[in-house]
Amino acid sequence: MAMNASLAGIISLGPWGGSGGDHWSFKASSGISEITLYVDSNVKSISFTDGNGDTSGTFGGENHNDLGEEKKIKIASPSEYFTTISGTYGKYAGLTVITSLTFATNLTSYGPYGKTTGDEFSIPIADSVVVGFHGRSGYYLDALGIYVQPVAGSISLGPWGGEGGEAFDFKVASWIKEITIYDGQCINAIAFKDANGNEYGMFGGRDPKDAGTKKQITIDGSSEYLTSISGTYGTHKVKTPVITSLSFVTNLTTYGPFGTVKGTSFSIPIEGSFVNGFHGRHGYYLDAIGIFVKPKAVI
Repeated sequence: MAMNASLAGIISLGPWGGSGGDHWSFKASSGISEITLYVDSNVKSISFTDGNGDTSGTFGGENHNDLGEEKKIKIASPSEYFTTISGTYGKYAGLTVITSLTFATNLTSYGPYGKTTGDEFSIPIADSVVVGFHGRSGYYLDALGIYVQPVAGSISLGPWGGEGGEAFDFKVASWIKEITIYDGQCINAIAFKDANGNEYGMFGGRDPKDAGTKKQITIDGSSEYLTSISGTYGTHKVKTPVITSLSFVTNLTTYGPFGTVKGTSFSIPIEGSFVNGFHGRHGYYLDAIGIFVKPKAVI
């Protein structure tokens, strides 16, 4: 595992859950070796221990009449490390809180803890290590997100969409300056250009009878840079899902949605990063899409 003890180059993902309680944040320069949860029908509280044995304090658990049952996760740090989380959030005692959590490491997954009811969240992520957590808490654990560092260079998020078509991926050495989209009832095709004039794609666009309408985004890398994407995926003519809509988020604004907003939605609340590449699948249309991100400090 590669980890910078100074915690330089952290990317924040999330949080997911409700807006109640108080904000909190915990970062561990020596890695996270243990997680303690109290759970029942929801996650009552959570705390963390780092590789030096220092604890974070308890987040949540302020309803002393509803403390739940203790569960502990101990991992073999540093050979094993946390990579991502998933879970659900919904209503409990009139509050929107985390109802269940699962923790993934480079070796296995732990959970789910709590009751898997409500809205689901997950973070398809690779090439990263969790170095901390953040969220909101009060009577219970209201919301939860993670801090991550790249294992080597970039972090991969996604892809979202279907399994048809062929795989593609690229990373840029500068920044993504131009995005060309062909859209209609879905995202028919997409292409990119970086600040050095290198072109990537066309990805998709193989249906000659359904080419879509050309749209273009230009990004000024001196003051504006791409930070994330969101969208939807669902069925359109082919057997497997395709990307039906896309929005592109920069540090200044959001472009889109392009295409038609229908099907399953996806988004990734992210801070402290910029997009330095894309990956996914394509054929007749844009089947799936994900992003590569780097910490903003190294843009």
